[in-house]
Amino acid sequence: MRELRGDDLFVLLPIIGKLDIKDGFVKLFNEEDQPVINMQDHKKKKSTKAEQEKIEKAIEQRGMTIVADLLQTVMLNIGNVKNDINTLLADLCSVSVSEITALNLKDYTGLIVVFFKKRELMDFFTSIASLMQSENTN
Repeated sequence: MRELRGDDLFVLLPIIGKLDIKDGFVKLFNEEDQPVINMQDHKKKKSTKAEQEKIEKAIEQRGMTIVADLLQTVMLNIGNVKNDINTLLADLCSVSVSEITALNLKDYTGLIVVFFKKRELMDFFTSIASLMQSENTN
């Protein structure tokens, strides 16, 4: 599966719109609901290895929560985005849509899981969530 590109944005945004998950995104990325990670302190002094590990673990847990919640939402609403997901997966894997739809259940769900674990997808969702948060504060 190739890395996500800027052009994939035009496929991802309609999928998000069809899933109607804006409020869920904002909640998942809401600073008040997450562990406090004060990055300003790290500019003033060098953090210890234990502090770095704690920050990395908090970020990783937050990311896993976001991915798990998003994956669950997609799986529960896959009928609404079936064609979009199949088209996106076909493009990402450089195969035809018919090859994607012909996959057995294990391989198909595995492909969806691989897609949702992509680092650049997490970066995309983080960007979208921060845009939505700034929209809500204005």
